[in-house]
Amino acid sequence: MATATVTRKASTTAGKTAGKTTPSTKLSGQTPAHVAAVKPAPAPQNPEVKESKMEIESTVVPGKVAFAVMTPDRLKALQFISTYSTTDEQSTSPRGHGYQREPMEERFPGIGRYYARGDNRFRIPTLTISVRVYDAKGRARFNTLFNQGNISKIHQEFGRSVFSIVDGQHRSGGLFWAWKNIEDFNAYVPMMLNYGLTYREEAQLFDDMNTTQRKLPKALIEATKVHTEADNASHAQTIRAVTFELAEDGDSVWNGKVNMTGKPRAAEPVSFEGLRRSVGDLLPAKVIGRLEDRGYIPSNVAKRFWGMVAKACAQAWTDQPRWVENESREQVEEPVKYRLKDVVGVAAVSLLGSDILLTALDKSTKDEDFWDIVSEYVSKLGAVDWEKRKNNPYMATSAGFGGQRQLYDMLYALVYTDTQPGVAAES
Repeated sequence: MATATVTRKASTTAGKTAGKTTPSTKLSGQTPAHVAAVKPAPAPQNPEVKESKMEIESTVVPGKVAFAVMTPDRLKALQFISTYSTTDEQSTSPRGHGYQREPMEERFPGIGRYYARGDNRFRIPTLTISVRVYDAKGRARFNTLFNQGNISKIHQEFGRSVFSIVDGQHRSGGLFWAWKNIEDFNAYVPMMLNYGLTYREEAQLFDDMNTTQRKLPKALIEATKVHTEADNASHAQTIRAVTFELAEDGDSVWNGKVNMTGKPRAAEPVSFEGLRRSVGDLLPAKVIGRLEDRGYIPSNVAKRFWGMVAKACAQAWTDQPRWVENESREQVEEPVKYRLKDVVGVAAVSLLGSDILLTALDKSTKDEDFWDIVSEYVSKLGAVDWEKRKNNPYMATSAGFGGQRQLYDMLYALVYTDTQPGVAAES
């Protein structure tokens, strides 16, 4: 298959390399007649010279789908984006406007720098392209001109909107920004070409790709980072690792109770991400520093602390039902909803746990004394009524951060001043 591959300077003037003159190829797209068709080659070693390339690599479904690669300069020259402010001759709108939002150009430098870092230029997600050509003869002609790199002829014969980006306008903008501004950056941008889509089908595909897909759950991202960033010594990575051990280790009371993937409506009471945030409250950097200075392993401390909580609040932790009398005056079990393992409960207990650990560190010098003090304070949580019901003062808090702080204040008052909710502390 013929391939349009030429080398050019990052500027629009002709350059010289290895004593030979390299022809200049402007973004308008005419490929010099004397440039031979070649197979893809490694990027030039001279950072001032950048290869220009566009090639249809394979046909997946004849007349329907093909895969191609282009360098950012070629893509910039050929592409069309059907934005609301763009006149699109295929638009079904009376005013002829397109279906996409305007590109946020302020994002381009960040995207460009990302793909210029390390090997990220080889990990570009595939752009989705609508090739607005609707018959076999036209497709054959388009493919020939494409492989010749003859962009001006493509536009002349098929119109400026023939190569319409359905998904990937910000990647395209960021990649061209990097190509233009970073001296040694170039990339083969992968794309899927969809031939013959109507305007309505193209707009529907855009809608499907951008409004109906779900983002990857934060819980799964964080759980994965435990392993992918294992060599990272940051506090954030320490918290991820502690949370993972808390959730997965057999000697942890949280084992089997954590939704590790963020799956909606899961049976587990808390997600990995929710537990991770709470572990961060339990073990802020200053607490971890002091624990490690005393020789404690943070994950072991977290597991032992929550083991004490589960023991002190056994009824709520094990979701024990209550016994009630039914219409036949028989004693039957009735499920009870508790708040201890909900996000608000876990967060409030974790915040209190940080206070308790600091208190134990301040008051002890020996390991035995440290854990006796932790146990003494945690055991007071046994007086908390964790049942979710309207007339329960412990549970009369809102959801979210506000509810977390309210519950924490009540737990702190109970543990440190022996004050029940609604009762004024003794002066």
